[in-house]
Amino acid sequence: MIADEERQAHQLDELTAYDPALALDERVVHSTIEVSGGVRVSDFAFASPGGGEVTGWLVEPPAAVPGPYAGVVYLHGSETSGDDLRDEAVAMARVGAVALVIDAPFARPSGSVRRHLESYEEPELERDMMAQAVVDVRRAYDLLAARADVDWARLGYVGHSWGASLGADVAAVDDRPVAVVMIAPRPSWTGFLATSDAEWVTTRRRIVGEDAWLAYLTALAPFDALPQVSRVDGGRLLLQYGRADDVVPSDVAQELVDALPAGGTVQWFDGAGHALDHAATAARCAWLSERLELPAVPADALAEVGLPDE
Repeated sequence: MIADEERQAHQLDELTAYDPALALDERVVHSTIEVSGGVRVSDFAFASPGGGEVTGWLVEPPAAVPGPYAGVVYLHGSETSGDDLRDEAVAMARVGAVALVIDAPFARPSGSVRRHLESYEEPELERDMMAQAVVDVRRAYDLLAARADVDWARLGYVGHSWGASLGADVAAVDDRPVAVVMIAPRPSWTGFLATSDAEWVTTRRRIVGEDAWLAYLTALAPFDALPQVSRVDGGRLLLQYGRADDVVPSDVAQELVDALPAGGTVQWFDGAGHALDHAATAARCAWLSERLELPAVPADALAEVGLPDE
Protein backbone atom coordinates (compact mmCIF):
# COMPACT_ATOMS: atom_id res chain seq x y z
CA MET A 1 0.00 0.00 0.00
CA ILE A 2 2.81 2.41 0.88
CA ALA A 3 4.57 1.55 -2.39
CA ASP A 4 1.32 2.23 -4.30
CA GLU A 5 0.90 5.60 -2.60
CA GLU A 6 4.50 6.58 -3.33
CA ARG A 7 4.06 5.63 -6.98
CA GLN A 8 0.81 7.59 -7.24
CA ALA A 9 2.45 10.61 -5.59
CA HIS A 10 5.28 10.48 -8.12
CA GLN A 11 2.80 10.13 -10.99
CA LEU A 12 0.80 13.13 -9.78
CA ASP A 13 3.96 15.23 -9.54
CA GLU A 14 4.90 14.33 -13.11
CA LEU A 15 1.42 14.84 -14.55
CA THR A 16 0.94 18.28 -12.97
CA ALA A 17 4.39 19.77 -13.63
CA TYR A 18 4.36 23.00 -15.66
CA ASP A 19 6.50 25.98 -16.61
CA PRO A 20 5.60 28.92 -14.33
CA ALA A 21 7.31 31.29 -16.76
CA LEU A 22 4.52 30.79 -19.32
CA ALA A 23 2.53 33.96 -19.98
CA LEU A 24 -0.82 34.07 -18.21
CA ASP A 25 -2.44 36.47 -20.69
CA GLU A 26 -5.16 37.28 -18.18
CA ARG A 27 -7.99 39.53 -19.31
CA VAL A 28 -11.39 40.78 -18.28
CA VAL A 29 -13.82 39.39 -20.84
CA HIS A 30 -16.76 41.64 -19.99
CA SER A 31 -17.17 44.81 -17.97
CA THR A 32 -16.90 44.75 -14.20
CA ILE A 33 -20.11 44.96 -12.21
CA GLU A 34 -20.57 45.97 -8.58
CA VAL A 35 -22.58 43.65 -6.37
CA SER A 36 -23.30 43.21 -2.64
CA GLY A 37 -21.42 45.60 -0.38
CA GLY A 38 -19.44 47.16 -3.20
CA VAL A 39 -17.70 43.93 -4.23
CA ARG A 40 -16.52 44.03 -7.84
CA VAL A 41 -17.16 40.99 -10.08
CA SER A 42 -15.67 40.53 -13.56
CA ASP A 43 -16.10 37.82 -16.18
CA PHE A 44 -12.50 36.66 -16.45
CA ALA A 45 -10.17 34.40 -18.43
CA PHE A 46 -6.50 33.43 -18.57
CA ALA A 47 -4.44 31.07 -20.69
CA SER A 48 -4.34 27.38 -19.70
CA PRO A 49 -1.17 25.35 -20.32
CA GLY A 50 -3.51 22.49 -21.23
CA GLY A 51 -4.99 24.50 -24.10
CA GLY A 52 -7.63 27.19 -24.43
CA GLU A 53 -8.56 29.53 -21.61
CA VAL A 54 -9.50 29.14 -17.97
CA THR A 55 -12.83 30.93 -17.61
CA GLY A 56 -14.63 32.13 -14.51
CA TRP A 57 -15.10 35.09 -12.22
CA LEU A 58 -12.65 37.56 -10.72
CA VAL A 59 -14.12 38.78 -7.43
CA GLU A 60 -12.46 41.81 -5.80
CA PRO A 61 -13.03 43.53 -2.45
CA PRO A 62 -14.81 46.89 -2.23
CA ALA A 63 -12.61 49.91 -2.80
CA ALA A 64 -13.20 50.92 0.83
CA VAL A 65 -11.51 47.74 2.15
CA PRO A 66 -7.75 48.30 2.36
CA GLY A 67 -5.20 45.77 1.17
CA PRO A 68 -3.04 43.87 1.00
CA TYR A 69 -5.68 41.20 0.36
CA ALA A 70 -5.77 37.45 0.79
CA GLY A 71 -6.32 35.36 -2.36
CA VAL A 72 -8.68 32.38 -2.76
CA VAL A 73 -9.35 29.97 -5.64
CA TYR A 74 -12.79 28.31 -5.78
CA LEU A 75 -13.55 25.13 -7.75
CA HIS A 76 -16.98 23.56 -8.17
CA GLY A 77 -18.27 19.98 -8.39
CA SER A 78 -18.80 17.72 -11.39
CA GLU A 79 -22.36 18.83 -12.17
CA THR A 80 -21.94 22.62 -12.05
CA SER A 81 -19.64 25.51 -13.02
CA GLY A 82 -17.91 28.49 -11.45
CA ASP A 83 -21.29 30.15 -10.95
CA ASP A 84 -21.88 27.64 -8.15
CA LEU A 85 -19.49 29.24 -5.64
CA ARG A 86 -19.48 32.86 -6.78
CA ASP A 87 -21.74 34.14 -4.00
CA GLU A 88 -19.48 32.59 -1.37
CA ALA A 89 -16.50 34.33 -2.98
CA VAL A 90 -18.45 37.60 -2.83
CA ALA A 91 -18.99 37.12 0.91
CA MET A 92 -15.25 36.56 1.45
CA ALA A 93 -14.40 39.57 -0.73
CA ARG A 94 -16.45 41.73 1.64
CA VAL A 95 -13.72 41.20 4.28
CA GLY A 96 -10.66 41.41 2.03
CA ALA A 97 -10.15 38.37 -0.22
CA VAL A 98 -9.53 38.54 -3.97
CA ALA A 99 -11.02 35.39 -5.49
CA LEU A 100 -10.76 33.51 -8.75
CA VAL A 101 -13.87 31.35 -9.12
CA ILE A 102 -12.88 29.14 -12.02
CA ASP A 103 -14.62 26.71 -14.33
CA ALA A 104 -13.15 23.22 -14.51
CA PRO A 105 -11.95 22.17 -17.99
CA PHE A 106 -15.15 20.17 -18.57
CA ALA A 107 -17.40 23.14 -17.72
CA ARG A 108 -15.95 25.82 -19.99
CA PRO A 109 -17.86 27.38 -22.89
CA SER A 110 -15.69 25.58 -25.44
CA GLY A 111 -17.09 22.14 -24.66
CA SER A 112 -19.78 19.94 -23.18
CA VAL A 113 -20.26 19.87 -19.42
CA ARG A 114 -19.53 16.12 -19.54
CA ARG A 115 -16.50 16.42 -21.81
CA HIS A 116 -13.77 14.05 -20.62
CA LEU A 117 -15.57 13.09 -17.40
CA GLU A 118 -16.04 9.35 -16.94
CA SER A 119 -14.11 8.57 -20.12
CA TYR A 120 -13.99 4.84 -19.37
CA GLU A 121 -13.06 3.79 -22.89
CA GLU A 122 -10.38 6.51 -23.24
CA PRO A 123 -8.98 7.06 -19.74
CA GLU A 124 -6.06 9.13 -20.97
CA LEU A 125 -8.54 11.90 -21.88
CA GLU A 126 -9.83 12.12 -18.33
CA ARG A 127 -6.33 11.74 -16.86
CA ASP A 128 -5.11 14.68 -18.94
CA MET A 129 -8.19 16.74 -18.06
CA MET A 130 -7.57 16.13 -14.34
CA ALA A 131 -3.94 17.15 -14.72
CA GLN A 132 -5.03 20.28 -16.58
CA ALA A 133 -7.45 21.15 -13.77
CA VAL A 134 -4.68 20.95 -11.14
CA VAL A 135 -2.30 23.02 -13.26
CA ASP A 136 -5.02 25.59 -13.95
CA VAL A 137 -5.48 26.07 -10.19
CA ARG A 138 -1.72 26.46 -9.79
CA ARG A 139 -1.72 29.04 -12.56
CA ALA A 140 -4.50 30.87 -10.72
CA TYR A 141 -2.14 31.11 -7.75
CA ASP A 142 0.57 32.45 -10.07
CA LEU A 143 -1.86 35.14 -11.13
CA LEU A 144 -2.96 36.02 -7.59
CA ALA A 145 0.63 36.10 -6.32
CA ALA A 146 1.60 38.46 -9.16
CA ARG A 147 -0.96 41.05 -8.08
CA ALA A 148 0.53 43.96 -6.13
CA ASP A 149 -2.55 44.07 -3.89
CA VAL A 150 -2.46 40.38 -2.86
CA ASP A 151 -0.34 38.94 -0.05
CA TRP A 152 1.05 35.74 -1.61
CA ALA A 153 1.56 34.29 1.90
CA ARG A 154 -2.23 34.29 2.47
CA LEU A 155 -3.64 32.10 -0.28
CA GLY A 156 -6.55 29.69 0.13
CA TYR A 157 -8.58 27.09 -1.75
CA VAL A 158 -12.23 26.08 -1.52
CA GLY A 159 -13.63 23.13 -3.47
CA HIS A 160 -16.91 21.21 -3.40
CA SER A 161 -17.33 17.51 -4.22
CA TRP A 162 -15.20 16.86 -7.34
CA GLY A 163 -13.44 20.18 -6.72
CA ALA A 164 -12.92 19.22 -3.08
CA SER A 165 -11.20 15.95 -3.95
CA LEU A 166 -9.02 17.85 -6.42
CA GLY A 167 -8.05 20.12 -3.53
CA ALA A 168 -6.02 17.29 -2.02
CA ASP A 169 -4.07 17.01 -5.28
CA VAL A 170 -3.49 20.76 -5.42
CA ALA A 171 -2.27 20.86 -1.82
CA ALA A 172 0.01 17.86 -2.40
CA VAL A 173 1.88 19.45 -5.31
CA ASP A 174 1.71 23.13 -4.33
CA ASP A 175 2.44 24.47 -0.85
CA ARG A 176 1.25 28.03 -1.57
CA PRO A 177 -2.37 27.61 -0.43
CA VAL A 178 -2.10 27.72 3.36
CA ALA A 179 -5.82 27.07 3.91
CA VAL A 180 -7.52 24.33 1.89
CA VAL A 181 -11.26 23.75 2.40
CA MET A 182 -12.64 20.46 1.09
CA ILE A 183 -16.45 20.34 1.09
CA ALA A 184 -17.76 16.75 0.92
CA PRO A 185 -14.83 15.24 -1.02
CA ARG A 186 -14.97 11.63 -2.16
CA PRO A 187 -11.88 9.89 -0.71
CA SER A 188 -11.31 7.71 -3.77
CA TRP A 189 -13.22 7.75 -7.04
CA THR A 190 -11.37 4.69 -8.30
CA GLY A 191 -11.89 2.91 -4.98
CA PHE A 192 -15.61 3.54 -5.25
CA LEU A 193 -15.73 2.17 -8.80
CA ALA A 194 -13.66 -0.87 -7.87
CA THR A 195 -15.95 -1.95 -5.01
CA SER A 196 -19.39 -0.53 -5.80
CA ASP A 197 -22.29 -2.84 -6.56
CA ALA A 198 -24.47 0.03 -7.77
CA GLU A 199 -26.35 -0.99 -10.91
CA TRP A 200 -24.95 1.82 -13.05
CA VAL A 201 -21.40 0.89 -12.05
CA THR A 202 -21.76 -2.82 -12.73
CA THR A 203 -23.51 -2.09 -16.03
CA ARG A 204 -20.81 0.31 -17.15
CA ARG A 205 -18.10 -2.14 -16.12
CA ARG A 206 -19.71 -4.90 -18.14
CA ILE A 207 -20.05 -2.67 -21.21
CA VAL A 208 -16.46 -1.39 -20.99
CA GLY A 209 -14.88 -4.78 -20.30
CA GLU A 210 -12.45 -5.78 -17.57
CA ASP A 211 -9.25 -4.74 -19.32
CA ALA A 212 -10.49 -1.24 -20.17
CA TRP A 213 -12.03 -0.89 -16.71
CA LEU A 214 -8.72 -1.71 -15.03
CA ALA A 215 -6.91 0.70 -17.37
CA TYR A 216 -9.32 3.47 -16.34
CA LEU A 217 -8.82 2.79 -12.61
CA THR A 218 -5.05 2.75 -13.05
CA ALA A 219 -4.99 6.00 -15.02
CA LEU A 220 -7.17 7.92 -12.55
CA ALA A 221 -5.77 6.53 -9.28
CA PRO A 222 -3.08 9.26 -8.87
CA PHE A 223 -5.86 11.87 -8.59
CA ASP A 224 -7.70 10.19 -5.72
CA ALA A 225 -7.65 12.32 -2.58
CA LEU A 226 -6.84 9.40 -0.27
CA PRO A 227 -3.26 8.69 -1.41
CA GLN A 228 -2.42 12.40 -1.69
CA VAL A 229 -3.75 13.85 1.56
CA SER A 230 -1.04 12.25 3.69
CA ARG A 231 1.54 14.40 1.87
CA VAL A 232 -0.03 17.62 3.15
CA ASP A 233 0.56 19.48 6.42
CA GLY A 234 -2.67 18.81 8.28
CA GLY A 235 -2.82 22.37 9.58
CA ARG A 236 -3.64 23.50 6.04
CA LEU A 237 -6.74 21.32 5.73
CA LEU A 238 -10.42 21.56 6.63
CA LEU A 239 -12.79 18.69 5.78
CA GLN A 240 -16.55 19.22 5.94
CA TYR A 241 -19.08 16.39 5.70
CA GLY A 242 -22.83 15.98 6.17
CA ARG A 243 -24.21 13.04 8.12
CA ALA A 244 -27.08 12.71 5.61
CA ASP A 245 -24.89 12.81 2.46
CA ASP A 246 -26.12 10.17 0.02
CA VAL A 247 -23.23 10.77 -2.40
CA VAL A 248 -20.40 10.37 0.11
CA PRO A 249 -21.93 8.48 3.07
CA SER A 250 -20.43 8.90 6.52
CA ASP A 251 -18.63 5.54 6.53
CA VAL A 252 -16.95 6.38 3.21
CA ALA A 253 -16.09 9.91 4.34
CA GLN A 254 -14.48 8.43 7.44
CA GLU A 255 -11.76 6.89 5.26
CA LEU A 256 -10.44 10.35 4.41
CA VAL A 257 -10.99 11.61 7.94
CA ASP A 258 -8.86 8.75 9.25
CA ALA A 259 -6.11 9.55 6.72
CA LEU A 260 -6.02 13.25 7.61
CA PRO A 261 -2.58 14.22 8.96
CA ALA A 262 -2.21 15.59 12.47
CA GLY A 263 -3.44 19.16 12.81
CA GLY A 264 -6.22 18.77 10.25
CA THR A 265 -9.72 20.02 11.07
CA VAL A 266 -12.89 17.96 10.50
CA GLN A 267 -16.40 19.34 10.78
CA TRP A 268 -19.52 17.14 10.68
CA PHE A 269 -23.04 18.50 10.18
CA ASP A 270 -25.99 16.43 11.36
CA GLY A 271 -28.86 16.25 8.89
CA ALA A 272 -26.84 17.88 6.09
CA GLY A 273 -26.61 16.34 2.63
CA HIS A 274 -23.97 16.62 -0.09
CA ALA A 275 -24.44 20.40 -0.38
CA LEU A 276 -24.16 20.62 3.43
CA ASP A 277 -26.07 23.53 4.98
CA HIS A 278 -25.82 27.18 5.98
CA ALA A 279 -24.16 26.29 9.28
CA ALA A 280 -21.36 24.65 7.27
CA THR A 281 -21.05 27.73 5.07
CA ALA A 282 -20.63 29.96 8.12
CA ALA A 283 -18.16 27.53 9.72
CA ARG A 284 -15.86 27.30 6.70
CA CYS A 285 -15.92 31.05 6.10
CA ALA A 286 -14.95 31.53 9.75
CA TRP A 287 -12.13 28.95 9.48
CA LEU A 288 -10.89 30.46 6.22
CA SER A 289 -11.01 34.00 7.61
CA GLU A 290 -8.98 32.96 10.63
CA ARG A 291 -6.33 31.15 8.58
CA LEU A 292 -6.04 34.02 6.09
CA GLU A 293 -5.98 36.68 8.81
CA LEU A 294 -9.21 38.33 7.72
CA PRO A 295 -12.07 39.81 9.73
CA ALA A 296 -15.14 37.67 10.33
CA VAL A 297 -17.63 37.63 7.48
CA PRO A 298 -20.71 39.63 8.56
CA ALA A 299 -24.03 37.89 8.99
CA ASP A 300 -25.72 39.85 6.20
CA ALA A 301 -23.04 38.67 3.73
CA LEU A 302 -23.42 35.04 4.83
CA ALA A 303 -27.19 35.30 4.41
CA GLU A 304 -26.71 35.88 0.68
CA VAL A 305 -24.65 32.70 0.15
CA GLY A 306 -26.48 29.75 -1.41
CA LEU A 307 -25.48 26.12 -1.04
CA PRO A 308 -23.26 24.36 -3.62
CA ASP A 309 -25.22 22.56 -6.35
CA GLU A 310 -28.40 24.48 -5.49
